[in-house]
Amino acid sequence: MIKLICSDVDGTLVPDGGHELNPEYFDQIRRLKKAGILFAAVSGRSYSSLKKLFAPVIDDILFICDNGARTIYQGSLLSCYTIRHELAMELVREIEALPGCTTYISALKDGYVKEGADELYRWLTEGYQLDITKLRRMPEDLPADDGILSVELYHPTAAEEIAHQGLYQKWHGHRELQLVCAGKQWMNFTPINADKGIALSEYQNMHGISPQETMAFGDNMNDASMLLRADYSYAIGNARKEIKGLTRFVADTNMNDGVLQVLRTIK
Repeated sequence: MIKLICSDVDGTLVPDGGHELNPEYFDQIRRLKKAGILFAAVSGRSYSSLKKLFAPVIDDILFICDNGARTIYQGSLLSCYTIRHELAMELVREIEALPGCTTYISALKDGYVKEGADELYRWLTEGYQLDITKLRRMPEDLPADDGILSVELYHPTAAEEIAHQGLYQKWHGHRELQLVCAGKQWMNFTPINADKGIALSEYQNMHGISPQETMAFGDNMNDASMLLRADYSYAIGNARKEIKGLTRFVADTNMNDGVLQVLRTIK
């Protein structure tokens, strides 16, 4: 019997940066909860964005935010991992030096971009509906008292390709950080002890839920560790081929509400 259903958000439930869900998702989430099945939104987004997207069912679901750096249920913080401030600043300086790239920082109190990154600011605030502060200097003006959950390289079309021109080779395998692609625009750096799969595994162990009782949906490389911890693993129809290669099933695309189609079949 399924006890936990986990789904990525961007590229899986909605297009990247989307801020509206098909309202039937809320009906299905409530129905599943009554049947003893918990739904988890597992996303690279911060809680400030997810709680708006899932507002009608905010107390009915589990939130695994910032690619696993923070887990929240019914407003209570279950786990939280941060990046050392000095390490984050070093990383941001390298990102900001790359052609066409800039940085988004997700932190406990706020999100941060630099002044002048107007396209990114609009997308984060209007699409993702994040709470964002502009900094005159990046990273020098980062508040020292705000815990950094993730550092994200942004490029409008080719984040992964640019990162593989040296940045990836330097930071991949770092003893304090994980680096993963989250879409054509994003490369995400998170604490080494925080990713979607680790956060899911911690929750499974805490509540005695096995992979055989878990279903998961995803589309990109930052979903891989989560999908590997669910026996009922689904790549969405528009997923990367690497993700389709590691899951047991393939659902329809996000534009056709592929996840919703599967949820309707669960009794």
